[in-house]
Amino acid sequence: MNRKRWRRRVGGWIGGGGFLVASILSAGDLPLGEYAEGVACQNDPTQTYTLYLPSGYSADRKWPALLIFDPRGRSVQAADLFRSAAEEYGWILISSNDTRSDGPMEPNIKAINALWPEIHLRYATDHDRIYLAGFSGGAMLAWQMGFRTEGVAGVIAAGGRFEPVSYEQKLTFPTFGGVGDLDFNYLEMRRVHEQLRKWGTQERLEIFPGPHSWMPEPLARQGIEWFERLAMRDGLRDPDSEWLTRQLASDLATVRAKDSVLARWEGLSAILASYEGLVDVEALRGELETLAGSAELERERRDRDHWDAFEVNYLPRLSTAYAEMTESVPPLPPVVFSRRLGVPELEVQAQREGYEGLVAQRLLETLFTQTSFYLMRDLFAREDFVRASHVLSVASEVHPERGFIWYQLACAQARAGRKKAAIESLETAVERGFVQPELMATDTDLDSLRKEGRFQRLLAGLPSVP
Repeated sequence: MNRKRWRRRVGGWIGGGGFLVASILSAGDLPLGEYAEGVACQNDPTQTYTLYLPSGYSADRKWPALLIFDPRGRSVQAADLFRSAAEEYGWILISSNDTRSDGPMEPNIKAINALWPEIHLRYATDHDRIYLAGFSGGAMLAWQMGFRTEGVAGVIAAGGRFEPVSYEQKLTFPTFGGVGDLDFNYLEMRRVHEQLRKWGTQERLEIFPGPHSWMPEPLARQGIEWFERLAMRDGLRDPDSEWLTRQLASDLATVRAKDSVLARWEGLSAILASYEGLVDVEALRGELETLAGSAELERERRDRDHWDAFEVNYLPRLSTAYAEMTESVPPLPPVVFSRRLGVPELEVQAQREGYEGLVAQRLLETLFTQTSFYLMRDLFAREDFVRASHVLSVASEVHPERGFIWYQLACAQARAGRKKAAIESLETAVERGFVQPELMATDTDLDSLRKEGRFQRLLAGLPSVP
């Protein structure tokens, strides 16, 4: 891609201002097969990233590249998911330290404005094979960047969702998605991929066990391999029939091992869409037709639709309870707030088998995220520590095994003047594995406990404190 075309593509949302023209660095200037951390962008040295160049990298050829957006700027942790596949398939990784979620958009725009010229001008990048990967708010950022730049070959998205406006603007680049079956964005990710299919946009969605998180490393590898297949189909890399045969066999074995007929049908449909035009898939069509006539498939569809509707209809109840907790005078006691949220009923439902139990588990994870992070954060910001302690009490009810929740609860209780309860919560936090004596010794939220003998004995019993 020549410079004029590149500037046209990034004009507008990206590229407000000039940029340095850099010559592509030779392999001798760069570490290969290992991370270079804290690399500063040439346009804006305040923006940094973790770089991974495959061990065979040289400036004599063009390489696919993956820009990675973690919602907390955890560049190495995010890059680790893709590193093995990047080495095997020869991809450059650039993982931002500066992308964020749950806040203003400006830091992300600043990061992208610095990274986009970096990947085009500093490394031997194949400009037809620039991909983006993001988790949560990072996935949303990747989709928007792909739409606005018109220079993205595809997106690997984990646990994200579309903003309402995104449903009004057709995305034409492929998306490989992954979402945990307990993720609060689970239904949103399914909705995204339903919309992509309506648009006729190439897509694949994989469900993995777990809550809101990046996809596991094997699934991240699968995303890179999916784009390798699309590159073969689109003539962007040489085809490899032996590799395709092995990939197809592995994919089929994984899908056919699933217990659910619906999961097998959806998995086989995704495989057909991935390999069509690359290998002979006529036998797979026949297998899909057989499954399509299954009474069990229809039963599982009805069951999922029923409990999806239950989940959608339940979410307003959670929102109403959150609003009541933040506004009611006096504050709702924890036991009342728990009932408003329906925690007791959900905990019973979560023990049931099948999709019904999974939906209840997902709703519990959703309200846990709200109470342990978002509501807690907002209530601490307005110094409403009584309500914060009530909210965190419910979070500890949902996940009593998580020590950090008891620590947060202790901080809120200490700030609310409930010293005895705070020390009891700290003791529980330690019992549940939260042992951070340096933090306990310096955290200003616990200042009211410093002179308490029980607190001093607790701290003295932990590993040495500086």
